[in-house]
Amino acid sequence: MWRLYKVFVILTFFALPSRLLGQIRIELIDSSQAGCSFRGLSVVTDKVVWVSGSKGTVGRSVDGGQTWTWMQVLGFEKSDFRDIEAFDKNRAVIMASGTPAVILKTEDGGQTWKLVFKDDRPEMFLDAMDFWDNKHGIMVGDPINGHFVLMQTNDGGSSWKMLDSAFCPVSLDSEAVFAASGTSLRCWGKDEFGFVTGGGVSRLVLGKQLLAAFTFVELSIHQGYSSAGAFSFSKGKHYFKVVGGDYLCDTCVLVNSCNIFKSDGLYSKPVAGSVYTSCIELTHGIIKSENGILYSVVTGTSYTEVTHEVFVNQHGIYIYPCLTFSIGFNVVRQSKAKKGKAVFLAGSKGRIGKLIY
Repeated sequence: MWRLYKVFVILTFFALPSRLLGQIRIELIDSSQAGCSFRGLSVVTDKVVWVSGSKGTVGRSVDGGQTWTWMQVLGFEKSDFRDIEAFDKNRAVIMASGTPAVILKTEDGGQTWKLVFKDDRPEMFLDAMDFWDNKHGIMVGDPINGHFVLMQTNDGGSSWKMLDSAFCPVSLDSEAVFAASGTSLRCWGKDEFGFVTGGGVSRLVLGKQLLAAFTFVELSIHQGYSSAGAFSFSKGKHYFKVVGGDYLCDTCVLVNSCNIFKSDGLYSKPVAGSVYTSCIELTHGIIKSENGILYSVVTGTSYTEVTHEVFVNQHGIYIYPCLTFSIGFNVVRQSKAKKGKAVFLAGSKGRIGKLIY
């Protein structure tokens, strides 16, 4: 009798999320900036959302995406703002990849922007930034002279300090970081951070603020080309999940994702083949459960997928089931607010979407 009851409980446990997944949809909430490609996205609360992208364009919504205020940053109309970090409806930091590499900050909702960093060197290419809190943050850039570029701020992005190369991780031949969604770099805890790489090789690089020691994990993911490797990762309680692929072949089914577990060290386990994915967000608590469900939202230029994952042990994750949409984006982010549940997406042709569930 107990065995039958146990089977019933397990079936109920998996059937409930399946029904809930069927109710999920993506609502396109704005596409007025059709000439822009968005890669930067910061969801401060369920109401306050910022996006950034090409042609020096930045957008802000303070009503959960119903209406948007659009701005083209004066003097930076040709800049591609690949990442944005916002702290509230007034304060935000934007990062432009390419030459010149620039960082700007606003404290008045985007009415004015202050240039807080500029580097005209052609080899300087900024990829992503993240913050531990409203003051302390870190930024990663492509390697220069064999070392990745790391920059830190202790004043909410008002100023940035470039770390000496001796304190930065060594890069391998043809290794770089992709600036596809602002999620190739993540911060967590009090001082921990990591970033993923691609190109000639693909690795997860783990470090701590103010320490020159790094841990390198070789990724079991498609790599070896300048257009291929890891593009994004997200951290669960027990594991890291990495996604990527080859952006020049965004519909090729390859080994484009892997999970990294902790068992006598860190090791990478490949996941069955998928198409190119530019961003992943493990949306902790999107539907609360004591059974360890983590909703995963992944997106790339050709698709978006929602699933839920149950951590089994240090060797595996149970994934069940998937809901796939034929519309693609560059980036997906969840609200940073303590009780926030909003999930937004942004991509090419000015597309901005919201996950409805």
